[in-house]
Amino acid sequence: MKKLIVEVCVCNECVMKGAMDIIESIESLKKLKVQLRFNTQIQIEMNKCLGETKHGLQSPLIKVNGELIEKADSETVMAKVIGLASQDIKSI
Repeated sequence: MKKLIVEVCVCNECVMKGAMDIIESIESLKKLKVQLRFNTQIQIEMNKCLGETKHGLQSPLIKVNGELIEKADSETVMAKVIGLASQDIKSI
């Protein structure tokens, strides 16, 4: 089973700009994993700071398998996670 790591910056700036909403979206996706036929384990890691210490203009910051997403929103992150997870379905 493939493992997908989603790192979410939880500094004050990122939390104020929606990081917690993104975490909730990913958690809901983890619950739908069986229905979506994902053969991928989704792991969420909360990190105090991704990138430079003052990254207010780029907040919230999210990394999906090491790829940094600046000014992230739930839709962008979910599309990235679903895209990576669905690659496994095509290869089966």
